[in-house]
Amino acid sequence: MKNCPNCGAPIEPYVCKCQYCGTYYFDLTAFDMSKDSLYYVKFNTPIGVVTTLAKPELTTIEVSADSIDAVDFSGNIVKTVCMNRTCDIDVVFHAYYDNGNLYTIDMGDSKCK
Repeated sequence: MKNCPNCGAPIEPYVCKCQYCGTYYFDLTAFDMSKDSLYYVKFNTPIGVVTTLAKPELTTIEVSADSIDAVDFSGNIVKTVCMNRTCDIDVVFHAYYDNGNLYTIDMGDSKCK
């Protein structure tokens, strides 16, 4: 990713927030889910930064849409309009033991602000 997906501005490769529009971006192509590889990952959570050695797995992609029907005076549907579309992409990180721990939590600040 060379440009912000929101505003198109050039992005810094080791920064996770566009300096122009403030959009957060994360390029997760390093997680090659077609291979049986393990990765060190860090997540900033309300309780601290969680670090773990894990294998990512794409579990589901769920797409849904809400629609509204326009009806005539007899109740016959004249037109159906899609009002809202959503997509949830679920990825699970299966943690593995590393130096006797499944994960560590650092209570300090995250580097991604």
